[in-house]
Amino acid sequence: MDATTAKKPADCSYGSCASVAVIEALEQYSGIDPHDSEFRLYDVIAPDALDTLFSCQQTTGLSIEFDIDDVTVSISQANDDIQVRVIDPLK
Repeated sequence: MDATTAKKPADCSYGSCASVAVIEALEQYSGIDPHDSEFRLYDVIAPDALDTLFSCQQTTGLSIEFDIDDVTVSISQANDDIQVRVIDPLK
């Protein structure tokens, strides 16, 4: 199992941290350039819904997973800290 982990960027607005962290983790894992790629997060999951879900203070301990192509993206939150892991189950 091979994994890449990213935390929420320090400079992101609180309402968009989850989707930004997912894109950064995918970028680190696969080397995609989110500004110069055919990949669009909203083709897989609704970024606004993801951001809303993880923007509530009552989501401490929240964890979700979803698949993108051949990898699994795992997002968890503890207090204000959002952590994203990209996992390739075949490695």
